[in-house]
Amino acid sequence: MRVYLDTNYPKNLAEALQLIHDLQYPKSVEIIRTQKFEESDISNSVVFLFDRSKKGLDVVTEKHYEAGYKVFAFKLSSTDRIKFFELSLSILRLWPRILYTIEQETEPFIFTYTYNGKSLTKAKGSSKVG
Repeated sequence: MRVYLDTNYPKNLAEALQLIHDLQYPKSVEIIRTQKFEESDISNSVVFLFDRSKKGLDVVTEKHYEAGYKVFAFKLSSTDRIKFFELSLSILRLWPRILYTIEQETEPFIFTYTYNGKSLTKAKGSSKVG
């Protein structure tokens, strides 16, 4: 599986997640920090984006979902600055839940999360995991 982190996510977070998954055998997760997402294997790809929409979902988030990606969107007000340390801690706290969700969900989805790092909120997709 390929996990694409938007370049707004800290480089150190991407590297830390990759180092953790390098301990896994057989290796099944590749962490890629980029703004260009390969469309060769969308069904086996997960995208992490920032969603700054005040209501609902950002157009970019929706487009990735419509293209067939599994999407995790960090909800952040358009006026708020990114707190990289808090964001990284939130992702690390949620990582087991994120992996479980990816494993359980076979269809595209959108889950959102915030700095609290305690839960994922399903915004779109089938109703298997919530």
